[in-house]
Amino acid sequence: MFNRRAQLVFLIALLAFPMVSAGPVQAAGGGGAKTTGPTTPYVRMRALNVNILRSSGARTVVTLEVGIFVTDPNLLKRTDASIPRLQAAFGEAVRGYVVGLPPGTIPNADYLAQMLQKETDRVVGQKGAKLLLGTILIN
Repeated sequence: MFNRRAQLVFLIALLAFPMVSAGPVQAAGGGGAKTTGPTTPYVRMRALNVNILRSSGARTVVTLEVGIFVTDPNLLKRTDASIPRLQAAFGEAVRGYVVGLPPGTIPNADYLAQMLQKETDRVVGQKGAKLLLGTILIN
């Protein structure tokens, strides 16, 4: 099904991006259970599963692991608050792209990243939130 190169790329992507929880990550503060440290400029999102029913009746499930890197604290808060809208926008964009792919075709990760970056900028309302695309699984 997949050639050796595609398997290697998939394995590298899987190892490089193992995050699946949502929300900005808190750095541990001084001691104990305090978490008063600064937030890291990264918003983790849960894995995005997109179910697609093709005209042939075949079902396809696309799973994406996505994160967003934001250095501006105000934009970070705005991005974190927009996670549900971002997940919905990403799902629709991926669904529209994958429906047009012939069965057995590997999606273009660069094109997906550009498309999802445009959706990120649109939903957040400004540029500055950089999309990080991790694993792309198609079943």
